[in-house]
Amino acid sequence: MPEIVVYLIEGRSLDEKRGLVKDVTAAVVKNIGVPPEAVVISLVEQPKSTKGKGGVLFSEMPARR
Repeated sequence: MPEIVVYLIEGRSLDEKRGLVKDVTAAVVKNIGVPPEAVVISLVEQPKSTKGKGGVLFSEMPARR
């Protein structure tokens, strides 16, 4: 049973998360030959104030388009 963990900054819609889970599952099925029901995906959402890049919190970065 493969398990995939995806870390995300919070704020994505349910439809975006649903699409991500569907596409990641399809990639795992295609590449390692397991049935879709064997694939477990965990989405771990984090607030922008708890993650940073390049010494700057995501909450303090300019908005991206």
